[in-house]
Amino acid sequence: MAVYEATTDIRAPAERVWAVLSAVEAWPQWMPTVSGVEPLRETSLQVGRRYRVTQPKLRPTVWAVSVVETDRRFEWRAKSPGMELVADHVIESTGQGATRVRLRFEFKGLVGAFLGVVFGALTRNYLSQEAQALKDRVEVAK
Repeated sequence: MAVYEATTDIRAPAERVWAVLSAVEAWPQWMPTVSGVEPLRETSLQVGRRYRVTQPKLRPTVWAVSVVETDRRFEWRAKSPGMELVADHVIESTGQGATRVRLRFEFKGLVGAFLGVVFGALTRNYLSQEAQALKDRVEVAK
């Protein structure tokens, strides 16, 4: 199992960060690591909803939302034989209108452990870019 994380502090309340982060269909407009997000049915971010996400250098992946805690967290998972990918997005208010965001990506399973090593550098790079892009998007939108 390989786990990667990126954390950033954002000068904005958690509700504003959530509004940007949870609007996953808009990610391609501001997130350099995502070129497409297509809902496979309904568009609101709820448990059970599925999205096809396209990213540079990677195959399109279907993610199923597994956890939603409004203004605080959402997690989605992608499964295929021998592996499960877990992407967790956590928002914590740090007081005074500031927020800390933790983006976590986990490779599970036998195949997942291997891919976690192979794609480790790319995953770290993408998480770092995503955290910075989120910070930039929210802080500029003030």
